[in-house]
Amino acid sequence: MKQQMQMIGQAMLVPISIITIGSMFMGFGSAFTNKETLEALHLGVLFDKESLFFITFSVMKATGDVVFRNLPLFFSIGVAFGLAKKEKGWAAFSGAVCFMSMHFILSTLLTLHGLNEQTTTANWFINQRHLDPVAAVQEASIYTTELGMFTYRMSVFGGMAVGLATSWLHNRLYNVKLPMVLSFFAGTRTVPIVTLVVGALMGSALYLIWPPIGWMLAQFSKLIGDSGLFGTFIWAVADKSLLPVGLHHLITTPIRLTELGGSMEVCGKLVSGTTNIYMAQLGCNETQELLVRGFQSGRVVTHFGALPGAALAMYHCSRSQHKKVVAGLLLPVVATMILFGVTEPIEYTFLFVAPWLFYLVHVPLTGLLFVLTEMANVSIYGGCLKDILPVLLQPGKLNLWGYLWLIPLFFIIYYVLFRYLIIRFNVMTPGREEEDAGEDDVKLFSKQDFKNKTTPVSEQPQADAFAMQIIAAFGGKENIAQFDNCISRLRVEVRDPARVAGDDVWKKTLRAKGVVRVGEKGWQIIYGAEVVMIAGDCKEWLEEE
Repeated sequence: MKQQMQMIGQAMLVPISIITIGSMFMGFGSAFTNKETLEALHLGVLFDKESLFFITFSVMKATGDVVFRNLPLFFSIGVAFGLAKKEKGWAAFSGAVCFMSMHFILSTLLTLHGLNEQTTTANWFINQRHLDPVAAVQEASIYTTELGMFTYRMSVFGGMAVGLATSWLHNRLYNVKLPMVLSFFAGTRTVPIVTLVVGALMGSALYLIWPPIGWMLAQFSKLIGDSGLFGTFIWAVADKSLLPVGLHHLITTPIRLTELGGSMEVCGKLVSGTTNIYMAQLGCNETQELLVRGFQSGRVVTHFGALPGAALAMYHCSRSQHKKVVAGLLLPVVATMILFGVTEPIEYTFLFVAPWLFYLVHVPLTGLLFVLTEMANVSIYGGCLKDILPVLLQPGKLNLWGYLWLIPLFFIIYYVLFRYLIIRFNVMTPGREEEDAGEDDVKLFSKQDFKNKTTPVSEQPQADAFAMQIIAAFGGKENIAQFDNCISRLRVEVRDPARVAGDDVWKKTLRAKGVVRVGEKGWQIIYGAEVVMIAGDCKEWLEEE
């Protein structure tokens, strides 16, 4: 069960990958089409509405809108693609077919019962059904439009449900055999045909069951909102605790992209999910400030203060003969974290040598810093420079003063606490190996300084040789049942666990930063940001006949 949940979390990364680019387009586009921002920067003349610059940034903003207005569709396609074992292109196509079928049937049934965009507004429920304003808004929030079809507001839940159903059907039917007279529809062509019908059945069922589900989601969202700082602490602790097993996306994505993150009217339009609210606020000229309780701003304190403090402590705790090597390891990792928000390399550096340091120190401190950031009313989208730079172009909507004391405070807390605990309990962080340890024993964590010790099997390029070594460490191509990756790890399911190399081989010879066992036949090999390139090389070898 755990392995299946991790696969779902991994599949969710497929559509999530475009959110980062979409937010950048939305941020820059909104900033340079916002009248107040242009006046503050004295660019009003240059960015006249008929100028090439204004048109360019309007197109950029619209490109960001494409992402956030169609996330349910992207999730249905992305999850189907990510969970398909073979013929992934057909799975993605089938996901789109199922999604459109489901919503078109919903639209048809709603219209037949007299429900449309005009008869489901909050004002209509107040005037016609005599509901109080709060209940009317809740009732109206159930409905929306997807791809021009009036339907229920299921956000990414609807997309994920379609993706999961499609992938389940695809993995069982992509190679189905049919009688000769029907052979044209056999195999992969069977899947979109079946999902067309399944989508219609899902739409029919959801017509009846979604209203109470939507009501429960709204109540749960209200519970999160009413829980205040305690809820923020619990969320941050759960998010960080689930990182090592790769399940954190299962709680962060619903908050960011669905009604569980709350709903808000922005520029006359109801928007659900913290990230969607952020983006709508950035693009709305009428909005004066960004969302404070967005479960995002605390990440800046983590990336810019807390973990750099821990990294400095690790450096100062290393042996003098290893300090240069440790610095070469930690500096790129910290820079990557600040620029792109990838924290796993630095966190796994101490997670695998001292799990208690991660769970008993880092996790609760993460919850605390999120609470303090919210108490300071900090409002900003993103947790790294790539995310926050576009937002900084609209300073009137931001409140960043809390960072002036939170970032240095947690830098000091992490530095002092980590340095004391590493020395007090002799934690073997990089560079604290035995006196006779060589540089290679320190470099096993580094991706830049490591040199391949093995002789290439052939005269293939080094990347290909390394990919072949990884495949061999999993027991060979024939022993790999499923091979994929997420943002920082290889995620592999094998047929015979006994044929997989030991942890020392992965860490010392194959430069892995960590190894996680998932059930009996699942492995996660942590490589950090370079995993995408490593996985690509491996997949080329695995796909060869």
